[in-house]
Amino acid sequence: MYNRFSYIYDDLMKRQVDYELLASNLIKICQKYQIDVKNVLECGMGSGNLTETLLKRGFNVDGFDISDEMLSIAYNKLIDYKNVNILKGDIRTFTSSKKYDLICCFFDVLNYIKTIDEIELFLKKAKKQMNENSILMFDINTEYKLKEYLGNNTFVSEEEDFFYVWRNYIKKNYIDFEIDFFIKNENNTYEKIKEIQRQYIHSENDIIQLFEKNELKILDIKDFETFQNKEKTTYRTLYILKI
Repeated sequence: MYNRFSYIYDDLMKRQVDYELLASNLIKICQKYQIDVKNVLECGMGSGNLTETLLKRGFNVDGFDISDEMLSIAYNKLIDYKNVNILKGDIRTFTSSKKYDLICCFFDVLNYIKTIDEIELFLKKAKKQMNENSILMFDINTEYKLKEYLGNNTFVSEEEDFFYVWRNYIKKNYIDFEIDFFIKNENNTYEKIKEIQRQYIHSENDIIQLFEKNELKILDIKDFETFQNKEKTTYRTLYILKI
């Protein structure tokens, strides 16, 4: 899915996400529910930006991703850390012999999963990896964001050394992204890179029913971008769960 786009993605995420603030908010949630976090499983770790932030704070992190390109970037970024294991895996099938205090899966990884049954596979696998006193957190792009904000719209954004045109095509239960990146070269010409992705729309009711079915207790539901109460116009929903 990522190929050459992996490097653009890594750079763009570092510009757009305050990983220190995100890590602080995660720790505050764990402290609120009296979770003593030492070992973390990061599902869909991508290029390892959040991973590195957690490692700097002294946590032991096992991270995995399905993309070889993303894992290559993560490996090079985290090579000097001793408290990390970088693995390849699919969130629907990944299994470890370890138990974890915190399991997390962020930045709409689950929106790339096609069916609610496949999301249930993720929940079942995650539950088996949880300690008795542990916490599971993940986010999902909301129906509002995918249907109303992104919809059939086009966005243009300019950075210092590249710009991109982002076109969306909404269908009944998914949305296709077509993104043209124009990367500035040293001679002031531009190289075009096209990226096509698809995210699936999952309703909150369906997700919550999975929690009940799999005996996962909802501790809280938040807005992932603000860590405040979820609103009708929330873009990403954060689910916080216990067994």
